[in-house]
Amino acid sequence: MDTYLFDGGRITKMEVDYEPACNEKIPLAKELAKKNPDAFHEAIEMMLQLEKQTRLGADMVSCSRVLVAICQICFDASNWNALNEYVSLLVRRRSQLKQAVVKMIQECVTYVDKTPDKETKLKLIDTLRSVTEGKIYVEIERARLTKILADIKEADGDVAGAATVMEELQVETYGSMDKREKVELILEQMRLCLLKEDYVSTQIIAKKISIKFFDDPAQHDLKLKFYYLMIQLNRDTSFLKTSRHYQAIAEPPRKKTGLTPVDSAASTEEQKKKDEDKKKKEDEDKDKKPEVAPEPEVEIELTEEQKKELTEKLVCAVLYCVLAPFDNEQSDMMAHLSKNKKLEEVQAYKEILRLFMSKELINFDTFNADFGLVLAENEMFKDSTKHGKKCITELKDRLIEHNIRIIAMYYSRLHLARMSELLNLPTSRCEEYLSKLANSDTIRVKIDRPAGIIYFTQKKTASDILNNWATDVNQLMSLVNKTCHLINKEECVYSVMCAVEE
Repeated sequence: MDTYLFDGGRITKMEVDYEPACNEKIPLAKELAKKNPDAFHEAIEMMLQLEKQTRLGADMVSCSRVLVAICQICFDASNWNALNEYVSLLVRRRSQLKQAVVKMIQECVTYVDKTPDKETKLKLIDTLRSVTEGKIYVEIERARLTKILADIKEADGDVAGAATVMEELQVETYGSMDKREKVELILEQMRLCLLKEDYVSTQIIAKKISIKFFDDPAQHDLKLKFYYLMIQLNRDTSFLKTSRHYQAIAEPPRKKTGLTPVDSAASTEEQKKKDEDKKKKEDEDKDKKPEVAPEPEVEIELTEEQKKELTEKLVCAVLYCVLAPFDNEQSDMMAHLSKNKKLEEVQAYKEILRLFMSKELINFDTFNADFGLVLAENEMFKDSTKHGKKCITELKDRLIEHNIRIIAMYYSRLHLARMSELLNLPTSRCEEYLSKLANSDTIRVKIDRPAGIIYFTQKKTASDILNNWATDVNQLMSLVNKTCHLINKEECVYSVMCAVEE
């Protein structure tokens, strides 16, 4: 029976079976090189002749054995230079079989951790990476070698070099790689880009990971690693995104309880009644196994330390949400967080969230007296760090902006001096905050500086503007109709008067 080889999508017939020759010559060459080191090149030459025969005869299995044997002979002789030389030579040979190259590269990858020194290791990695460049069938091995090289560069202090090497990999396009390994490599790319402070590249790489991947409870460790990296990326630029990341971390890990069969007999009977002509299809459906559906996921029982850690993450989510500039999304997120039952364990932070959601003015001195000590214990508000100073400043700004929004809700006109008294700020600072909120379209305000009066107007919704426009159009058409009626009336009266005079 003929044997065929599928190589690169092409069907190649194996002309000769060299298995007996391989069984005879491979052990002979290994034994020759092992007993007499001077006969190393003679053993390699024997294998190269056999490699040519198996390659031209399209015997993939035997060719793979020969290539692996050549690498093993070089490794056993500790001749690393010869290993690098023959790997480069064998890959470039005409009509070389792809499956044989894969076997050889996989064998050489196992030697990377067995090299005697760092220089030899780097040279072997460089050789393997150069021969695998642009070859889809060894893309996984190349990615793993690149990860090892990046780790070496990072250990030497060359973080930029390690990041550059890792960024060369387009892991998301590797169809043969396991999805978990893909995500691990992408997370490594993000980590290195963050270390060299390349935030733009980190943001681009992060979009390559689908959040749905983390719905699987088995990927909980990668989920935590991803969101911690995203927190490092966004905590100084977007408080709202940072809050969302902390909320994702604060969710307790879950596990699947198993699978249960779904009884589909009732649905099959209904199908019979509806369509009696499809008996063959129904018979095929009966032969199939019953469908299975996953049971609801249940939370894993946590220790007290784990529960405390999740509560701390929830607190961070609340604080970053409060620090985020006001908009519809931030308002919805505060409402969502306020419904979380776990906030009952930290009443102080629940009260802070309630204050910023309420339609009441917040006095800064009272707020500082009630929550100053609690917030000072949190790492977010440490004066010793740059991020802590920024959070303190942002908290003051959010408190003042909250008070201005509340004032705009209850006042249509207000003296600047009175507003300065309510906010406990000088008039110049009041104008600064008013301009900032007006530019962000949070409030509608006009300031009469000579008179020192502030005019607030309510922001109209699209439906209100459309209703006003429709009302104006109706009034205009009414006036046009009335005018036309009066003109027709005058014409009629005039024609009657002309007829009477005649």
